[in-house]
This record gives sequence, structure tokens and C-alpha cells, in this order.
Amino acid sequence: MSTIGIRIKQLLLIAGDYAIFIAALVLTLLLRYGSLDLGNWNAHILPFSILGIPWIISLYVFGLYDLSVARDSFSFFRAYLEGMFSNLAIAFGFFYLIPIFGIAPRTNLLLYFATALLLGYAWRIGFNRFISPSLFRNRVLFIGPAGDATDLSKLLLSSNAGFDLVAAIDPSGSTGKDEQISWKTDIANIETIITDQRITAIVLGLKPETVPELNEALYRTLFSSVSLFARADLEESLTGRVALEYVNETWFLENLREHEKAWYESVKRVGDIILAIPVGGIMLMLLPLTALLVKLSSPGPIFIRQTRVGKYGKNFTLFKYRTMISNAPDGSAEAGGAPQLTQRNDPRITKIGGFLRKMRLDELPQVWNVLRGDLSFIGPRPERPEFVADLTRQISFYPLRHLTRPGLTGWSQVSYGYASTQEQNLNKLRYDLFYIKNRSPLLDAAILLKTIGIVLRRQGM
Repeated sequence: MSTIGIRIKQLLLIAGDYAIFIAALVLTLLLRYGSLDLGNWNAHILPFSILGIPWIISLYVFGLYDLSVARDSFSFFRAYLEGMFSNLAIAFGFFYLIPIFGIAPRTNLLLYFATALLLGYAWRIGFNRFISPSLFRNRVLFIGPAGDATDLSKLLLSSNAGFDLVAAIDPSGSTGKDEQISWKTDIANIETIITDQRITAIVLGLKPETVPELNEALYRTLFSSVSLFARADLEESLTGRVALEYVNETWFLENLREHEKAWYESVKRVGDIILAIPVGGIMLMLLPLTALLVKLSSPGPIFIRQTRVGKYGKNFTLFKYRTMISNAPDGSAEAGGAPQLTQRNDPRITKIGGFLRKMRLDELPQVWNVLRGDLSFIGPRPERPEFVADLTRQISFYPLRHLTRPGLTGWSQVSYGYASTQEQNLNKLRYDLFYIKNRSPLLDAAILLKTIGIVLRRQGM
């Protein structure tokens, strides 16, 4: 029910945006010509209806269908302006590079953009403030440790998915300090709690078999309309990451069965080869300019080679443009001979290297790794053996990210970013495992679009 509510809200946003684009066209023609003449309408409706599709995709690229963006008004306003001005560029390219519709709407296009901008922003503000908060509200009862209930309450508030934690039962008898939660201790009275608190969903933060009376109490709820969620499954659906605190070896055996993904991996490999051909052509065209810039940035080689850990833990040699001074991790040698993780705003990154990283141009030589089968375009980030060995000692589940072929971009890269500490790498592992479990053509398409958005906003490192 959690993901259904989110998907319905997102579909409503898409439908509303598309309706706004059509309404903006009607208003544009009325303002421009004083009436909705049938001839003008017929000339404009088809191309502008088609234009709405890439506009919707562009808004997705800029994160405008992420419900959490709506919680921060400044982030939303910035993302909305970026998305709409990107749409204006798309519109000019659509009408002037594909002149098959018989119109070149210079004045109309600018008027249409201004109208769609204002109407769309008003619609989004109304949706964020009035529609989204009231749709698919679920009153949640949590059963588990009191400390976990507080963490879950914060998660539900930040997700904007329509869940409110209103009551909690800790079988040990403990209670929390959050006054917004009604703290209970008696599982036997679960039906009364459901009725009094108007509960629509129960979230389990422990295994029912660990508390003898809990199984019987939950059985009695089968005769009500209350939904039942495991804590790990709920967090996964809301955040796109695996809650490692609530899973064990059995969970991995049940959810990471690689033979079930064999068909997908075969299809994906074919797609990687097909996509690598045009990307490789782009790399060759940019090679002279990029090589010159790298050489001018600092002394050292143009390309660097690194050993990385690939699928099933096998090492391979990765190629990329050098973006740091030559004694840095991606240079010819490392200072002191010890590998060092790259930090944000790392002083070892050259100015040209910083630009290449933000635009992801430093990774273009890895097309050769894709053709060789070392990499996929989409997958977990390949790490160096030294870091993998260290992280494996610290995080027992870390090698599971090597169940699939690593990638140039991936779910953890677009969802979390770069990691330089053990805690950050643990968080990235949550996203990597989510991808390994749920990887599909649709998820890969979402990652690709999010990557485009990151490159356009120059948020890479």
C-alpha cells in the first residue's frame, strides 16, 4: 500500500502537469489571437501535445516527481526553474531542429512558456500544500523496540508518503519520549488499540515468533482491514535502500537469487555493447581536446589505470582520464605508497579535473571496459581491492555488492553520492543491495535519467 500511494501521487502529478501544458496552450492562443480559432488550434495542438512528453521526462530528470523535494520550498523552487528552462531549450530544438509541423512559433512559444511556468508553479504549490498531505493517509501502529519507533517516525515524516506513526507497542514494556506517539505495552489489547487509534497499518520491528503472544494477536487482526508491513520492507519501499539492521542471512538467501536474474543480465549485456558504440564515438571525437586539457592541468599522464574489483570479486584494470595531480590516487603513484579515498573538495583534484568529474567526462575511457565486459553502464561503483578488503573486514555483507557487474553509474551514486567513511560506505551498500535485488530495465532507465540530471546540474564530484 505504501508504494501504491506514492505511485498514485506521482501519476497524479504527471497527469496534472500534462493538463497544465494543454491549458497553457489554450490560454496562449486566447491571449495571442483574442479567440480560440479552430485553424490555430488545429495547427498547434498536435506538436504541443507531443512536446509535453519530453517536457515530462525533463521534469523527472530534474527530480520534480520526487515527493520529498516538495518538503523543501527552496529546493523545489530551484528544481522547478531548472526543469522548466531546460524545457524551453527542448521546445526550441523541437520546433527548429525538427521542422515537420509547418509552424515556427517564436512569439507563441515564449508566451506559452511563460504561461506554463506560472500555471505549473501554481498547480505544484497547490498539490504540495493541499492534495499530497491529504491523500492516502495511513495511521500506523509500530510493534518493536521503543528506540526504533522514534527512528521510524522520523523516516515516515521525511518520506512524504502519507504515513503517520500514532501508536507503538514495545513488548519489553519500554516507552519512548516522543509525545506525538501513544505508547502502549500490552499486546493482548491490540484490537482495542486499533479501534481507539483508528489504525490502518501495522509495522513490525521484530520477528513475531520472538514474542509468543504476538503471533496470536496478529492472527486476530486478519479479520480487520489493517495492512501489515515488515519494518525492512517498508523502509525499502520508501527510501530505495535495504535496511541492514532488520535483515539477516535468510533475507539475503530469499532475495538475492542470481539465477532468477540471468535473463536480465544477458539482455543488459547486449544493451551495453550497443550503447558503447555511439558513446565510444563521442569519446574519440572529444579525445584531442580532453587530452590537451588534462596535459595543461598538471604534469603527468593523460590516462590512468587502476585495479578495481568486478563481478564475483574478480579484479580488472579500469581506464579513465587523470583528474588529480600525478602523485594522487588516480595518478601514476600515491603519496606515501598508501591508497587514499577521494574526499569532497579534495585539494588533489585539478581545476580541469574537477570539471571533468562534474560532467562525468573523466569516465569516458571506461567505454573500453564496458566493451570488454568488465563494466556495465549501470551497476554498483567498482572499488579498489585495498578498500574492498578493508570494508569487508568492517562490514560483513559488503562482498554481496559484487554479485552483479559494476557500472559507470548506479543507484547508490545517484541516490547517495560519494562515500569516504565507514558509515557512508554502509549507507551506499544499502542502496547497492536494493539495486541488486530489484534491478530491471525500468530501474536502469530511472538511474540513467537521474544521472543526466546530475550531469546537467554539475553535481558530480
